[in-house]
Amino acid sequence: MTRTDQTAIPLNAKSASNVDDMFKSTGTLRYDTISGHRLVVEVDQGIADYYRSLIPLWKPVNKPMWPAHVTLVRPDKEVPVNLEHWCKYEGEPIEFLYEPHVYSGKVYYWLNIWCNRLEDIRLELGLPVVSEFTLPPDGFIKCFHCTIGNMK
Repeated sequence: MTRTDQTAIPLNAKSASNVDDMFKSTGTLRYDTISGHRLVVEVDQGIADYYRSLIPLWKPVNKPMWPAHVTLVRPDKEVPVNLEHWCKYEGEPIEFLYEPHVYSGKVYYWLNIWCNRLEDIRLELGLPVVSEFTLPPDGFIKCFHCTIGNMK
């Protein structure tokens, strides 16, 4: 996906161009090795449900297969280099910021997520934190996301 494939559905009058325009939430870090190395932050399902409900009814949208989460490591895309740190922070509460805007591409709707702690964990696992798709606000390197719906 490129930047030109993304559109935003603004949900308030302000643009979330800095941290003062974002909302704060907390999730729980969960590791999974059953289907490869998968690392996610479980997110309050109410956040995803709320923003999905704001998508106009004329736009096709389905609830995602997985409960609300932020993915740090996708088993089908990457393998951590430093596996000695795997499962090190299981159950840790993770505070993150999210933009109050729904973004959409050709298949998915999502919220942008920002978190220095998640960047640190990826670095410790030997994974990159640079994103080619998003420009982070000051103080952040990588933009994470929470998928709230799809058009499948």
